[in-house]
Formats: sequence, structure tokens, C-alpha cells
Amino acid sequence: MLHQQLLQQQLVSEQNKSIFNGLPTHIVSTLDNISYGIATKEGLDNFEVKQKLVSNINKLLDKDVEYLIEQLSILIEKSDDEEITEQNVEKDFISFLIKLYY
Repeated sequence: MLHQQLLQQQLVSEQNKSIFNGLPTHIVSTLDNISYGIATKEGLDNFEVKQKLVSNINKLLDKDVEYLIEQLSILIEKSDDEEITEQNVEKDFISFLIKLYY
């Protein structure tokens, strides 16, 4: 339990000085869903997956942050009209998202 509290404090501390903290709300929400999906699929703790994503996002260059926001916005817009699959998402963006976690 103490370990979890320490991790949460570390995450809050990182977010206070982070790129992640400055992302638009709809992007943060989508990244939350992505981290939950990864955790579920891989049988991992959701908090740890989210912490890793936040940490890796905070290391991105400005151009990569812009790319992330642009591509996630496109996916969010697409999801209103169609199911998101590997066939209708750019392969480069899928690779980019995978690298954010792994």
C-alpha cells in the first residue's frame, strides 16, 4: 500500500512539471483509455501502465507531441463514424503508440 502511495505521489509530481499535464482533455482521456486497454490486455496494473505512458510522453520532443495530438484527434473524430481498427489507422502511428509504452 505504501508503495502504491509513493508511486502516486511520484506521478503527481511528474505531472506538475509535465508535457502530459498540458495536453488537451480529450487527448488525456483517450490516453487513459489506451493505458487501460494495454493493462487489461497484458494483465498489468493500470496505474503502472499509465505512469509509464506519462513518463514517456514527458520525454517527447515538441514535434512528437504535436504528432501525438494530431493523430489522436483524427482517431477521436473517426471513432464518431466508424470502428477504429488496424486497417484505418496509419501504421506509423500504431508504431509510435507502441513505442510510447514499450
